[in-house]
Amino acid sequence: MKLGSLSLLLLLFILSVSIALMAYALSTQEDLYALLGLCGMFTSLVLLILYRVSASSAHCPLCRGSVLRGSGAQRNRRARRSLGSHRLRVARDIIFTNSFICPYCNEQTLCVVRKRRPM
Repeated sequence: MKLGSLSLLLLLFILSVSIALMAYALSTQEDLYALLGLCGMFTSLVLLILYRVSASSAHCPLCRGSVLRGSGAQRNRRARRSLGSHRLRVARDIIFTNSFICPYCNEQTLCVVRKRRPM
């Protein structure tokens, strides 16, 4: 879950910076900023692939809803957003508090890996 959350936050940050660099490069005719913007776009593409792979396994243990990608299910009416996105709120909570509130069942869950019993 932490890898998916971190890749989502980095993806949004790098994508916004690279779009700003491309816009600045178009207005000032600077080749260096255009090259940096293209490198940022390529990096965001790699992060998008990493996010898709890691977010497919992030589920709420109570309702089995996928919390880092859209599932098409109806969200709880009390589910809160962060900057207009439920995924961004879940990713932020996983990174900073090591727990999250599921947008589907509205229950708080700790991100704890349980130890397996030896066989």
